Amino acid sequence: MKKDLNCPYSLIDREYICEHKTARVTPGDIKTVHNHDGYEIVLFLHGDVNIMIEPDIFKMKRGDMFFTSPLVFHGLDLEDINSYERVVINIQYEYLNELGDEDTDFSTLFRSASSPNMNHLVIPEDALPEFIELAEKLNECMDSTDFGHTVLAKALLVEFLLKARKYSSNTKPLPKNSLMPQVVSRIFDYIDTNIKEDITINSMALALHYSSDHLSRVFSEATGDSLKHYINAKKIVLAQRLLLQNYSPYDVCFMVGYNNYSSFSRRFSKQIGMSPKQFQLSHKDEA
Repeated sequence: MKKDLNCPYSLIDREYICEHKTARVTPGDIKTVHNHDGYEIVLFLHGDVNIMIEPDIFKMKRGDMFFTSPLVFHGLDLEDINSYERVVINIQYEYLNELGDEDTDFSTLFRSASSPNMNHLVIPEDALPEFIELAEKLNECMDSTDFGHTVLAKALLVEFLLKARKYSSNTKPLPKNSLMPQVVSRIFDYIDTNIKEDITINSMALALHYSSDHLSRVFSEATGDSLKHYINAKKIVLAQRLLLQNYSPYDVCFMVGYNNYSSFSRRFSKQIGMSPKQFQLSHKDEA
């Protein structure tokens, strides 16, 4: 993955965003490790691209459709920036809930038996035009002021998700074919297992039987992020989840392994752009 040590967090500031992207990609357009507060769908159509959805990296093939859950780190590694065609849909957390009902939980599309973070479907060639057409119609609704455009957008998005669901329920789980180096996968597992503790690279190196320099180097080469930065970023993601469950910001500080509330609040504000309390208040209707 290309170097980008910002690990940015993005708010999805409208109910949905839908784009069929075919333009040339510049290096400045590429964000490696980042996450959103909502859901993301990527339908890959053309190019030479690897996608990283923690803790795996996959070589994308035409027809691959990836569903990424909120607050999950993901990113791209483009071998050729001149040709990358895809459909990308971002959906606000609360808006996806509104699309379904007690018998239809669309969030199940964004996880699988093999991962709570993502789902990977393969759309056959003869079905791709349907998905592209739906996406382009949905894109037209984004800035429309026509009568009924919001109702039409909701119907189109539901149709897109239901069509995708057909390929999720009628196919066997895809074999896991990750390009992630084994040692990096072990790092991800260690961080997830010990995320509520005060993790240090030295303690991790001791547990995994590698030098700290080696762990830092292979992790950075695979993800584009520094290991220390990623550990802190993951703690803040856990803090977001706990805040959405209505734990107090002070309690959350210690639940994610920080020993000082000022340090926690400062780190949280730097990564998210608002204090823990402000974040909790801004999402109070979702809790």
